[in-house]
Amino acid sequence: MILGLTNVFIRNSQAFRNKAKRVAINQGGTSSSKTYSILQLLIYIAKNSKKKLIISVVSESLPHLKRGCIRDFKIIMGDDFVEKQMNKTELFYKFPNGSIIEFFSADNSAKCRGARRDILYINECNNVSKATYDELEVRTKRFVFLDFNPVAEFWAHDMQGFPEVEWIQSTYQDSKHILPKQTVERIEARKDRDPNWWRIYG
Repeated sequence: MILGLTNVFIRNSQAFRNKAKRVAINQGGTSSSKTYSILQLLIYIAKNSKKKLIISVVSESLPHLKRGCIRDFKIIMGDDFVEKQMNKTELFYKFPNGSIIEFFSADNSAKCRGARRDILYINECNNVSKATYDELEVRTKRFVFLDFNPVAEFWAHDMQGFPEVEWIQSTYQDSKHILPKQTVERIEARKDRDPNWWRIYG
């Protein structure tokens, strides 16, 4: 498993271990590592759990999942990824201890209204309806991770300030030490050229 931990990983890990918290909401700009760091944490939790866990990773659509979370999952696993432990039909990965990380889209109503899980992660939750979130959250036993780019206010902002919610704000500065130099340069070059883009993503 490839590490290179960020501040985002640490803050989400602290929220997960805090028994007073139920939800970690990650608002972050481009390359802030929110998706990557949350997946790192989920892999760590799944691999090291003493009991079998079911962890659901959800996104707006299957193509979005395949281009994003599933690709990142394989990269993070690195040499630890075992092809035969990945069910390509049902899209779940089973760890040696019996824990699984499953991937499904928010438009899969059977999955959203179906089985329960221990941990939920909704990637780019601003593209998922509040009704879908409610369906998934109520069937989640232990903890919920959410992330999004701050394009506009939506239902997650209504949860800001709730005692059980940890609000984690991040920018590319939180992962600057692991980003390629060219990526940092491309982001910073937009600061004066495109102030509106910078306000949202920078």
